[in-house]
Amino acid sequence: RFWVVNQHTNSLSVLDAVTYARPAEVAVGLAPRSVAIAPDGRAWVVNKDAATISVVNPTSLSVVQTLTLPYASQPFGIVFSPSVNKALVVLAGSGALLALDGTSGAQLGMLAVGSNPRHVSLDGAGAKAYVSRFVTPPQPGESTGALQPQGGGAEVLVIDPNTMLLEQTIILQHSTKTDAENQGAGVPNYLGAVAIAPDGRTAVVPSKQDNIGRGILRNGANLNFQNTVRAISSRLDLVSRVEDYARRIDHDNSGLASAAAYDRFGIYLFVALETSREVAVVDAHGGTELFRIDTGRA
Repeated sequence: RFWVVNQHTNSLSVLDAVTYARPAEVAVGLAPRSVAIAPDGRAWVVNKDAATISVVNPTSLSVVQTLTLPYASQPFGIVFSPSVNKALVVLAGSGALLALDGTSGAQLGMLAVGSNPRHVSLDGAGAKAYVSRFVTPPQPGESTGALQPQGGGAEVLVIDPNTMLLEQTIILQHSTKTDAENQGAGVPNYLGAVAIAPDGRTAVVPSKQDNIGRGILRNGANLNFQNTVRAISSRLDLVSRVEDYARRIDHDNSGLASAAAYDRFGIYLFVALETSREVAVVDAHGGTELFRIDTGRA
């Protein structure tokens, strides 16, 4: 089965993975944002505006349990640990990461992670969690005419899900590329979920890249459609826990890379280019786009 959240109709679509028939559409809470399957097979649907989690039974295809989270906490991302019966849930409004029991939903731990988190990913062993900060913090000098790009960047947090302690912050640096029709400078922003390669050694973070260093006040060049916002995928070295900046992918003629996934062998990377209505198929090792697939709106 496929489980698909419908954020505008407050429902969960259940799709047959072979025929693509839809045997059911289950009403859940307000503004569902993500879904994950618990070890017991139940689907947990995170409802952002309702601040709840709807637990759906896979047999009856109905909500059998509703977990209430703190008011206005805006839960967003969720993932289950492959090693223990535990869910990790990002509270975008509260700036926190929750650990919940995978059966009862009881809170097992909480970590304050700061403003604007949205997505959480877990490695295959359940040993490290990666929380991407959706909105990049204000950059040094951003409120002035003298931007200092070497002093900041976008953020991915490395967390031990067992101790619920922050271990490190990986910085996605400002691009130093020369502005041109097929590339550009800027800082990553609107970070999607970290997509971890099957070997667990590398990962990709899809996002857009904002050219905040360009403009009459800062570098004397007017903003244009080529060099205001670009879609990018940033590569992480998960062994050394740094960005592999040299292998950042610039998705030309696109404004936002919103999600990414590897094939099961780690040969291909698929990147959703939301605003250009395409999926880019990328050589995961070479880091070059092979072609794109038209997919329809958003």
